[in-house]
Amino acid sequence: MSILNQPFDGQLGDIIISKLEEDCYTKFTIFSAFAKNSGVLRLKPAMEHFSQQGGYIEAFIGIDLYGTSYEALLNLFNLCDALYIIHSENPATTFHSKIYTLSDDTKTWFSIGSNNFTSGGLWTNFESANCFEVNNADSTAQEYNNSLNRLIAHYSSNAYECSKKITSENDLIELLEADYIRSEVRIQMLSINRRRNIRNGITQTPLFGTQAGVQAPRIQRVPTGAIIHPPRNAQPVQATEEIVETNASERIWFETRAMTGGSRNILDLSKLGSISGGSAAGSRYETDNSEFMLGGIAFFDIDPEDGTISKDITINYNGIDYTPCTIKFAPDNGSWRIQLRGQNSDGTIKLHKVHGDDWMRFKIMIFEKIRTDYYSLSVLEEDQIENLKSQSYVVARNGSGRNSKLFGLL
Repeated sequence: MSILNQPFDGQLGDIIISKLEEDCYTKFTIFSAFAKNSGVLRLKPAMEHFSQQGGYIEAFIGIDLYGTSYEALLNLFNLCDALYIIHSENPATTFHSKIYTLSDDTKTWFSIGSNNFTSGGLWTNFESANCFEVNNADSTAQEYNNSLNRLIAHYSSNAYECSKKITSENDLIELLEADYIRSEVRIQMLSINRRRNIRNGITQTPLFGTQAGVQAPRIQRVPTGAIIHPPRNAQPVQATEEIVETNASERIWFETRAMTGGSRNILDLSKLGSISGGSAAGSRYETDNSEFMLGGIAFFDIDPEDGTISKDITINYNGIDYTPCTIKFAPDNGSWRIQLRGQNSDGTIKLHKVHGDDWMRFKIMIFEKIRTDYYSLSVLEEDQIENLKSQSYVVARNGSGRNSKLFGLL
């Protein structure tokens, strides 16, 4: 029996993945107060492998404080054999358990601690969990397992009014429409606003004056990245950093406007962006010219100047993976583009047809990187653009014109 102090002793997400892939357990049980796509999609391949080997997955997820997203529950519904939502209408009571167990007839592995089913909870936050495995034949193990089984029976009982078994996507839509849960991007936007309001609400009576005219020079970073040539023979700029593949979590949004392509399924990705607000300084999008940043193509880890690259990615939208969505360079107009026409697993529907023809037009698309070849997608109406601009650390246009489409990094 040991305590895992994350991140110093490792990351619980990596441990769970390795155990799911050991092929020596038959049941995976999850109790978590919060679930986000950032956690679910990172565990998804291992959970799919576990299911394909005959494993049974059940999850009991809380929805208090809007800590769980609609998209995360959609993905869990597709991954789990049984999914339950736990919630009390009494605001003084929240579902706060964080327990993960893997078991078979002879043994059970437990993780009991503070780790929610999010990327922070399973990887990046300071968290602690008691992790141990027991032999099911031992008397102590029987006490643990009996306690666990009583909890599962309680939450999965039809008679328990604070638990709801999800039997179809319509159950999740009902929760969404009743505002028990919210979309991933809406939760993210509210979180940014909340942090900003807290900062702005802190007031302090100054006890000293301010010395005017004093400013330290900005530390100049020596550019080491690609030299990018803008269209129309403009002066080239150099990326501050080399563009490399990374699985670090990032979020970017794009104005779609009318889209391009005969089926209106192509989103243009610029080599460079003309900065209209904020700053790319210190980020991997910085260039040696403060008026420009790397364009949307860099978000997908592609060198803007290497037009020979063609990259297939998978996009998760509303709980479904669509692949391949191909990113390639179009030499005829000198621009990069992503073809948003990946298919679901059985090939019955393409991403750009999910909500009928032309549904992607005049929207805002928000991509979150899960891996360099795997992204989640949220879509907002274009009237949310001012809200997104206010929450972005840098906003740019994908061309030099005042009416060029906007994009930004959150």
